[in-house]
Amino acid sequence: MALPKLNDSPKYKMTVPSTGQEVNFRPFLVKEEKVLMLAAETEDQSHILSAITDTLSACIQEDIQTDKLTTFDVEYMFVILRSKSVGETIDLKMKCENCETENDYQIKINDLAVVKPKQDSTIVLDENISIEMTWPTYKMVGANINDDVKESDLVFNVLAGCIQTVMTEEEAFNLKDETQEDIHAFIESMNSAQFEKVQKWIDAMPKLSHDIEFDCVKCDTHNKTTVEGMQSFFT
Repeated sequence: MALPKLNDSPKYKMTVPSTGQEVNFRPFLVKEEKVLMLAAETEDQSHILSAITDTLSACIQEDIQTDKLTTFDVEYMFVILRSKSVGETIDLKMKCENCETENDYQIKINDLAVVKPKQDSTIVLDENISIEMTWPTYKMVGANINDDVKESDLVFNVLAGCIQTVMTEEEAFNLKDETQEDIHAFIESMNSAQFEKVQKWIDAMPKLSHDIEFDCVKCDTHNKTTVEGMQSFFT
């Protein structure tokens, strides 16, 4: 007779930020925590990202396509999953902006939210050409985070993945049907003002963030800052 399994049933619900889909999930177990710890020990970002998405797949009841999840989907969902697996709070060390003393600060995970600014997905480049943007997926960013990819190439690769359609007055070009060489050539043909528009759209995409205020324990300076992105909450 086989031994019974513990804690294998979904107990909680959360919402995928980009789609609004509600999913059921269970806390991660020792087997998933081991994978996450081993990935963290490698300090290989692509390995860590893979371990995170694999953990989400294992713990979520619904058959979600993790390669379709945006960066902010994965950040938010993993933090919520971690809260039900490890604890409802996160302890941070925040440096005072005046004396750089480290201050203890505790965040309640239920207070975290994905900030979704109002953005038009269409960017007008000139009177004849517009582009339709889409948010970068976690898989896309993870595929470009390694020692072999230069910072400049990372920016171009992410931008290339975020441009969904190029539209003229006569037709629309789906970039899934275009080569990477042609897409990069299109981006390189932009002038500085056009490229800045695209960069601003990327910079303003939704992200996991939290506003923090505290009085320094040493110099009593009142500090105000915002932490953003999953890594900021686990350092």
